[in-house]
Amino acid sequence: MANAPPRRGRRPATRGGRAAGLRHAKSGGAARPEAKTAVDLFPSLAKHQTLEELAYRDIRRAIVEGRIAPGARVVAHTIATAAGISRIPVMQALRRLERDGFVKINPHKDVIVSSLSPAEFRERFLLMAALEGLCVREGAGRVTGELLSRLRALQKEMGAARAARNAARAVAADSEFHRLLWETAELPHVSQILQNIWDRGEYYRVIMHARRGGFAAESLAEHEQILKALEGGDAAGAARAIEQHRMRAMERLAETT
Repeated sequence: MANAPPRRGRRPATRGGRAAGLRHAKSGGAARPEAKTAVDLFPSLAKHQTLEELAYRDIRRAIVEGRIAPGARVVAHTIATAAGISRIPVMQALRRLERDGFVKINPHKDVIVSSLSPAEFRERFLLMAALEGLCVREGAGRVTGELLSRLRALQKEMGAARAARNAARAVAADSEFHRLLWETAELPHVSQILQNIWDRGEYYRVIMHARRGGFAAESLAEHEQILKALEGGDAAGAARAIEQHRMRAMERLAETT
């Protein structure tokens, strides 16, 4: 008995009868535009980010930017439904945010955005003053002309934002100014601690600067002292200036918010 001819492999079926991965087909002799790939549509998935990571980043950003204010209740079910995902990765993200100090989860599973008491504010500013001073001292040998130029540009941006009474723009430049100083030390764990503390206070800083004309004039003057010390090669003086800046910022925040 003769062998039957081999069957041709079927093209995998997809919605609408099209093959998966089909880029274009002839239609009247003209090629259709190339279809978007999964990477085009879902760039975060291409970076191998989990749903928990994506939920963590989005909720954290909403808290940092003040879209979810301190004391507000966060409902995991509502977030999950809006995002079209299950409640599990959202709760995992919220537990991670609790470990980072952004929210508190009570025994009844209610999730509340953390508020900072005066004592907590003071502790965090003391810690930031010590760690920022450490970063400036540790990074003394890595202060380059390029770094100083970037810091100067950010100082100018803060001044322009104050003139425009744009607190959010000023705070963004302020954040970058300090982050550059942290990174100069090349102490990643210290930088991460500072970033978490910084983010916890973002909401309050925006309010404080908005109430002081878009950006506190005192902050600009204190930044100038830090810059002049760095430009003069005085790392110890710059460290003292940044420590004083941080403690004065604590006083301004207490007076204004």
